[in-house]
Amino acid sequence: MESSEYNMELRSEPQNIVPEQETTLTLTPQKPVKLELSHEQKIHLIIVNEDLSYFNHIHPQESIAGYTVKTTFPASGKFYLFADYKPEGPGQVVSKLEVNVPGTAPFPANYTEEKLIGNSGAYSISLVAEQGKFTNGHMMIDGVLEKDGKEIDPATLDDFLGAKAHVVLISTEDKAYIHAHPEVENGRYKLHASFPNPGIYRGWIQFQAEGKVHTTDYVINVVPGQQHIGGGHADALKAHH
Repeated sequence: MESSEYNMELRSEPQNIVPEQETTLTLTPQKPVKLELSHEQKIHLIIVNEDLSYFNHIHPQESIAGYTVKTTFPASGKFYLFADYKPEGPGQVVSKLEVNVPGTAPFPANYTEEKLIGNSGAYSISLVAEQGKFTNGHMMIDGVLEKDGKEIDPATLDDFLGAKAHVVLISTEDKAYIHAHPEVENGRYKLHASFPNPGIYRGWIQFQAEGKVHTTDYVINVVPGQQHIGGGHADALKAHH
């Protein structure tokens, strides 16, 4: 959910971020609140650029100043930061923040062709819509994990941040954000997803195998379905477990 009651303030050092140079980000809850561990971290910070060609998932750590983390922005332009956290008491909250890195942004990527197989090293995950197509509203997605071209059971993977996989889906149009953790059933990932609106979504799946974290990426064309969910990130976040 998104809540005006809980918001994060963001500071960067240096204030004017320089591409490819280390930047310290500090996140501070606007009202004093204790954060609970959620999937082994107090904050999951997802950083993407405006065209969604860049993805980074990092974890600010508690400090005197707030929650700090060092990172590097790859280029100039606008970046969206989704701070995903759980205040003591209510459910999961997502604060959407923006960072503008001075300079001329690269020419934007344009994602029109669907990409449902993501590869990393010897591994791949294919996304299969149980209804045969990806539709807005609630739906089930199978994830087929392969190693060296042969299907394997995701249950055999290492745990990564308390799950067998982390899935992030973001709309290219309005940047609606979904963060979910698929179950593993009958040797495949089973993902409950609620796409708030039709359109093109970028997706990333992160998992750990043999001690190494892998990230696979996707382009999903979501077509109008029978159900309609009113727009907004709160609805998208129904997929959050």
